[in-house]
Amino acid sequence: MLDRPRRESHSPRALPHTALRIAQWCGVGAFAAVPINKPATNILLALCTVFSLLGAGAGPRWQASWNNPIAKGFLLWAAVLVASALRVPGTPSWPGSFVLACAYPLILASVFVDERWGKRALAAFAIAVSLTMLASYAMQVGLLPQRAVVSAAPNMRNTVFKEYTQQGLSTLILGCMCMAIALAETSKRRRFYLVVLAGIAAANVLFLLGSRTADLVLMPLVAYFAWRLAARRPAWVRVLLTVTALVALGAIAYLSPVMRTRVVASLPAETTRYVEEASPTATGIRMQLWRRSLEIVSDAPLFGHGLDQWRPAYRAAMQAHGDKDAFLAGHPHQELLLIVAEQGIVGLAIYLALLIALVLHVRKLAPPWRDTYTCLIVIYVFAGLANCLWGDFTHRHTFVLLIACVPALMKSARSAGGRA
Repeated sequence: MLDRPRRESHSPRALPHTALRIAQWCGVGAFAAVPINKPATNILLALCTVFSLLGAGAGPRWQASWNNPIAKGFLLWAAVLVASALRVPGTPSWPGSFVLACAYPLILASVFVDERWGKRALAAFAIAVSLTMLASYAMQVGLLPQRAVVSAAPNMRNTVFKEYTQQGLSTLILGCMCMAIALAETSKRRRFYLVVLAGIAAANVLFLLGSRTADLVLMPLVAYFAWRLAARRPAWVRVLLTVTALVALGAIAYLSPVMRTRVVASLPAETTRYVEEASPTATGIRMQLWRRSLEIVSDAPLFGHGLDQWRPAYRAAMQAHGDKDAFLAGHPHQELLLIVAEQGIVGLAIYLALLIALVLHVRKLAPPWRDTYTCLIVIYVFAGLANCLWGDFTHRHTFVLLIACVPALMKSARSAGGRA
């Protein structure tokens, strides 16, 4: 009698349940890996897929995942990318991880069967980003060595990620998660700690990392949480508090030597140097990229030039430019320009429709996830005004993986019965 449970735990019937559990933890592990290790992220997601197919109840789980609107939305965008790749003249190139990433919400929805797994995945991401943030501070004070790349690129100081904008935006996501949970927290002590952690994340972005994209994205986030903190106040009080928060942030930027040098003074100076001298400053390069991209769009406005065709089109447009090598880049540093250049107005319309549908879906989430995902969308929309995130592995996978938790978290919204 005592040996019977042990024999049953090793029976063939237990193997599918073990496979499902492995798939679930591989999915959670991918959230911890995405901030710091690309190969580990790919391996864990591949294992998650295999074990999900082998796991218990695979048929019903995948059917439910297929019926989920988040998964369908990403698969529709994958179809747009494939169609865009197929219309390129000559032998079509495989769109690669652009399309594979769109399948992750389908895969993860098949293993994150309830909100516990969505919360575990978000916790894994938050812990990983918190550790990189601590490492960033340790680099600043000399407890950890700077990366070797700093000798060639000084603006990479205090970065653990491959690139400072990746780390800056992920750190902002961490800060937003902390603030969102603090708004819903009933314990004053836990709320205090969460707000402090959010402040530490904001300070890391403002003063230690070199990403001006992340610096600028911080402004709408401050406005959002100022508005939310005054949720039960009259409208004029909410407006006043929001404006006050933005003015305070502007004063910090103006008075801080780091921010004043990097943003307040440099942006106008770089713009003037580009207009008067055609100097390839960071701002000047963007202005050239945007101007040439509009010309590229005008050549094929309806359906675009095809996937991965912006770069050769831009190189061709820059052949007559005297200092073309200094202005070369892998993307136009503007998400919507890249989409309309490669997928055309039709592709852009589908993208915007999917984005609006995502916003409406996120609005159905219960607190604190409603605030968390609203901020995630704000981060990616505003960052996309001065950068291209979809073409970068870390940006793309961070966004897709976090959105893939929405179906599991949506179950907490249903159990909350529509509570605010």
